[in-house]
Amino acid sequence: MKNRKKVLAFPKIAEPNIEAVFAEFLRDQQSRLKMKTYQRYEEVIDLLRHCLNGSGYHELDDSSEVVLYERLYFQKNHEFCVIFGPDKIVPSLSGFLNYFMIRKVMASESLLQSTGTVVKKLIRWMEEHGFVDREQAMRGYRIASEAAKELPAAERLARLFYEYAQRHAPRYWTAELDDYFTIEKVQPGILLLSGTSSSGIVEVRAPKEITDHCKVGWQVNLLLGKTRNGWCILESGSVYPN
Repeated sequence: MKNRKKVLAFPKIAEPNIEAVFAEFLRDQQSRLKMKTYQRYEEVIDLLRHCLNGSGYHELDDSSEVVLYERLYFQKNHEFCVIFGPDKIVPSLSGFLNYFMIRKVMASESLLQSTGTVVKKLIRWMEEHGFVDREQAMRGYRIASEAAKELPAAERLARLFYEYAQRHAPRYWTAELDDYFTIEKVQPGILLLSGTSSSGIVEVRAPKEITDHCKVGWQVNLLLGKTRNGWCILESGSVYPN
């Protein structure tokens, strides 16, 4: 008898996959929410889908799952949310809330607050329907609850930095520092910052209205100028919670 070659089965997508879970979640919410609120839910879920499809594979820690993703993505053009099930949502939540929504979306304070609320509702709903276990649900709910408080506060601080820089930037300076600075210490009217590419601690004076909103460990993108009165804020970018 001739030797028969063993045929390997092509890997299959999860049942249900993330897309199916998102669709079911939104159907349930549509029946109970006002149209404006439901549209915000749709917006947040669409952003989460976009984040997962773009970077969810970074959280895969099993080599067989990496192979599955690469085969189905490159050979079948299937996106992450089509390939994997809802258990892959929670591992990506921190990146979605603390990186994607700030650096990629540049969301408003209102959208950031809504995002935390919608994600908390999604996690609770998935646990109730058996899509994630209790441990995963608690982890996801904790991440979303923290984000619901910190992300709007970070966006508010970014706005305060921007408005201050627009109104009070000095006319003359002798040196510049353009970096992502970590807030090391906060005093009324004074921030002690450390940069990612510069060494040492930089002292920056800022109104108490700003320093009252700062938290140790947060990161802020600033362009600083050195004047005879010390380092001053020339321009500002986003603020990132720890």
